[in-house]
Amino acid sequence: MDHIKFQILEAGILILAAYLGGYLARKIKIGEVVGQIIGGVVVGPHFLHIIYRFLLKFDGLDEVFLLRPVFHFFENSYDEYAKVMEDFHFFIFLFLGIIAFSIGEELHRDRVRKVGIKATIICVIQAFVTFALIFSGFYFVFDFELIHALIIGSIGIATAPALTFVLMNKLKIEGKLKNLLANIVVLDDIIEVIFFSIFLGIAVALQTGHEVSFTSISILVIEELFFSVLIGFVIFFILKKIVKKKLPEPEEQEFIKDDRTFLSRVLMEHPTPSVEILLIILGIVALGIAVAMHFNLPFLITAIVAGFLISNFHSHALFDSLKIENVMPMFNLLFFAIIGSNVNVESFSGETLIFVGGYLVLRTTGKLAGSWYGCKVTDQDSKITACLPKLMLPQAGMAAVETILVFTVLKNSGGQRIFDTIIPALVVFELGGAWLSEKTLIKWKNWIIGESKLMNKNNIDEIDDNSFIETDEILTLSTLIYNRVFEISAESREAAINILTSKFVEGGIIYDKDIIVNSILEREKLGSTGIGGGVAFPHCRTSAVESVKVVCGLMENPVDWKSPDEKEVDLIFMIITPEKYPEQHLKALKVITTALRDEIFKEELKDALKENSVEKFLKEI
Repeated sequence: MDHIKFQILEAGILILAAYLGGYLARKIKIGEVVGQIIGGVVVGPHFLHIIYRFLLKFDGLDEVFLLRPVFHFFENSYDEYAKVMEDFHFFIFLFLGIIAFSIGEELHRDRVRKVGIKATIICVIQAFVTFALIFSGFYFVFDFELIHALIIGSIGIATAPALTFVLMNKLKIEGKLKNLLANIVVLDDIIEVIFFSIFLGIAVALQTGHEVSFTSISILVIEELFFSVLIGFVIFFILKKIVKKKLPEPEEQEFIKDDRTFLSRVLMEHPTPSVEILLIILGIVALGIAVAMHFNLPFLITAIVAGFLISNFHSHALFDSLKIENVMPMFNLLFFAIIGSNVNVESFSGETLIFVGGYLVLRTTGKLAGSWYGCKVTDQDSKITACLPKLMLPQAGMAAVETILVFTVLKNSGGQRIFDTIIPALVVFELGGAWLSEKTLIKWKNWIIGESKLMNKNNIDEIDDNSFIETDEILTLSTLIYNRVFEISAESREAAINILTSKFVEGGIIYDKDIIVNSILEREKLGSTGIGGGVAFPHCRTSAVESVKVVCGLMENPVDWKSPDEKEVDLIFMIITPEKYPEQHLKALKVITTALRDEIFKEELKDALKENSVEKFLKEI
């Protein structure tokens, strides 16, 4: 019971310390993640031991009434406390596996095709330059062992996009810069995971005394990759079998029971992320990771392969469940708290600080110089060349977890030294990266939409007031499409989508149509949004809007939409839904499909458009 008691106690301490640290960090604006890590440091066994040694310097403190429990803890329970804290390491591996699995979302064949050779060139150049500089510095200057220098170099490649994309969403930045950065970061992390897995595998082989040669390493890597991929396939097949497209809820079934052929297809796939699916993913990916680890396989590859297969051969809806706002922050908080609790402050020395400084300088130089040169080689716009390299500096997440992994499996052969070098540097990159990213993105937004719009905080909400819908407002057809009903002429589905997206831009709802067009076209490739009866519902979710927005297009000449009934489409409702309120998509669909039950609705809408009486017509429905 003592061990269980300590597990419960320390779980509570970690959560509260990280939460308080993050809260205080937000208040003083140094970055929530940094505060959570510091919170973990303060309650970690290494920092507590420093406090104990400090108290021992003063004679008689152990006799002070208020301090007796403190000394009793260190003399009788500290070892158990430290052991329990190490028991939490399992969560690090699980979390890393989920992160690697989620990368699969960006590996859909259509997305990979859209990355283009230019983004690939930028990514490869900056990754190679960063790796080469860090490896050379630690091997030739700091005299690290060859394999340790290779591991540090591989970790240095990783880029943490979370902080930057949070800032982008906050500033409502969409378009080319965001799309390019996302593609580069995903490729960057894939390269890093492969390098890291190979080098860590070699380090483990050396530690266990196995003979290492080019042939043995090649065979080892091929075997590990083969079986890692095989386990990834197993995870995919299990998830595909268990998690199928979700049927409508009972109340939705009641809503569509009178018109199954028309409405059931619209509501068949529920857009709201599911906690149930999240739990299933966590459980199955955890089992796969455990099997891979049991056979000493690179489980990161296993998770990425599973995510890749889900993305290409099942459904993107699974990844939405990994972004549930009320759940994932808890995992993030616990993750960073455990990282902080493992920071061995006692091991810091002048030599260690030199290594930390070296890592900071070498990685910063590699990321900035490599990305800048990649932009020049691919002839990027001067504004992107000026901004993109500065957004590549933040590093936490993947790099932090991998550092913990190195510390765990190489604890007796250099793992501690690598840990003490990288973890402090990650804190600096998170702090400095947050400041530099925000400054860079504000400059980008000034260039794109003008300083006056950026500085007016209410400007975005004031644009197109008639179409702005508060989150809790009851949706009606009038509030959804109001002044956004147009007669359009297009020769193809793609052309119609481009025209309707332009209407959002003209109305001031979005600033860059490319990201919306790409998302909608990608969704069409996964399955036509034509539902039959000459109607189509192209849609996507985006951070560019705060509430659901709809534009209606009446086609002068119907176009082929690959609908299930093979009828051409002459009525289009394009729906863009805010990422944080995905349930609004379903609400908008219900409102529109209710109106479509009336067989003459389409003709009446056309007549109202010709007579400039759309607003009156919609209010009368």
